[in-house]
Amino acid sequence: MKLTLVCPRFPDSLWSFAGTAALFGLRTLHAPIGLTTVAALTPPDWQIRIVDENIEDIDFDVDTDVVGISIFNVQYRRAVEIAAEFRRRGRWVVAGGPYPSLMPDRCAPHFDAVFEGEAEVTWPEFCCDFAGGARKPLYRQEEKVDIGRSPTPRNDLVDGHAYVYFGIQTTRGCPFNCEFCDIIVTDGRRPRTKSVEQVMVEVESIRRAGGQYVAFTDANFIGDPRFARRLLTTLRDWGRAEGFPIRFACELTINVADMPDVLDLLQQANFQEAFIGIESPRADSLTIASKQVNIRGRGTIADKVGRIQAKNIVVIAGMIVGFDTDDHRIFEEQVRLLDEAAIPFTTSGVLFAIERTPLHARLRAEGRLLDIDVENAQVHGAADLNFVPKLMTAAELRAGYNWMIRHHYRYDVYRRRLVTAIGRFERPDRAVARAVGRPDQRRLTRAFRIASHYLTHGAAKRRFFLGALRDVARTGLTWPKIVAALSFLAAHKHFHEYVTAVHGDPETVGASIVWPDGSEGGRWPGTALPDAVAGAGRSAAGPEMAAPRSAT
Repeated sequence: MKLTLVCPRFPDSLWSFAGTAALFGLRTLHAPIGLTTVAALTPPDWQIRIVDENIEDIDFDVDTDVVGISIFNVQYRRAVEIAAEFRRRGRWVVAGGPYPSLMPDRCAPHFDAVFEGEAEVTWPEFCCDFAGGARKPLYRQEEKVDIGRSPTPRNDLVDGHAYVYFGIQTTRGCPFNCEFCDIIVTDGRRPRTKSVEQVMVEVESIRRAGGQYVAFTDANFIGDPRFARRLLTTLRDWGRAEGFPIRFACELTINVADMPDVLDLLQQANFQEAFIGIESPRADSLTIASKQVNIRGRGTIADKVGRIQAKNIVVIAGMIVGFDTDDHRIFEEQVRLLDEAAIPFTTSGVLFAIERTPLHARLRAEGRLLDIDVENAQVHGAADLNFVPKLMTAAELRAGYNWMIRHHYRYDVYRRRLVTAIGRFERPDRAVARAVGRPDQRRLTRAFRIASHYLTHGAAKRRFFLGALRDVARTGLTWPKIVAALSFLAAHKHFHEYVTAVHGDPETVGASIVWPDGSEGGRWPGTALPDAVAGAGRSAAGPEMAAPRSAT
């Protein structure tokens, strides 16, 4: 049997990093972990080809028996188009992944078979059925599977040099109960883990494929703290023995700030970034969203972020506006929090009620859901809105968001947060620092491309770039600081270009929000808001300053 696995093209978004990928001569940054996992679940006598439309065109006339398409919500429309082309040619087309698992009935009319839920059991079952002539329209996994049964992804089927990031999933499920999150719907609330040995086999697989950067895709890397400690200890020891050939990133909850031993292990194992769902500066908004984990513990949110940054880890924040307790002041409050916490990069977006989540059910019961094109919505890190806000009009929420997201990525603001975060780095472990600074051709080429972009595309970009590097140098140079600075300056290219195209030029944003009726909001404290060129060209922060995505 011949199998073609397809990853549909992702639309440009705050998450896509299209501008950063282009800077490195790539078309995307992330390898398709879902497809490499499905490939590993396929019988060994099947011929498999992975086609990632984000890096290559699809040959719809390819000789294949089955086409499997993995779908996130933002890929749905394109996936339907791809399926139609293959089905027109008589191919059997199946769909799986997060969106079919969440909305199987919506996907069913467009595919010959749909996979709902985890695939470790149902995919081998389908392969057996198909080879034997049986063709069922739905494969549903009712019980949560033992992910220790999940095989090592077939990273040998993708070009390791075509991507910056490879993914590893060590756990599924999250013990928390955030109202807006669909992870608890698809993966459950009880964390299920692979073995440490299993994870290390995957790390080695990525290393053999040419990968240099691993992002753990777990919804919460410390959902099972005991497992996280065992894995981090092994990653640390492996790194020391092998010269730290891979850098790591993960997503976790902010209570890691109250786990000093875990923070030490993250630093010692060469973790350089952590995505944290901070969501809101308001305790009542966090409470209504069932995100009490952000309220508990020692110190403020900014204090906790500072403790994480001290371990040479750049914090990326998930932020949301539009909770029922959010009024007109929330936008300036979010700006102040990110400034205080020195968080340069945030996937800040408007709250979106994802189908089948507790939030969606509550808003439907309250009659507040809007009839919008859900299938075309960005959902995360965007201005899309599918419900009636409580303390603002929809127009006011969008106007406030427009001001806020442009402000986040203004040259002077991003630079100040970046340098402040990097300035909080403590002196790194010597072995880790040597490995981080070890040059190779790919990293040197990327560093050259970053510098060339900023130095040759106008005075504002040049002043932003050189000023940020100068301010980082004043904090005391180390290799982790240099790598972090270059990486997050590369990331800023994408953020600035995307926000400009979708929301307007960040450099023209004013000190106050302009509301739909023409009135202006108040200035947020502590911001002189100089013009963009002058602000980007001089030191905006002292020796205490902030950091980006380790792509260099």
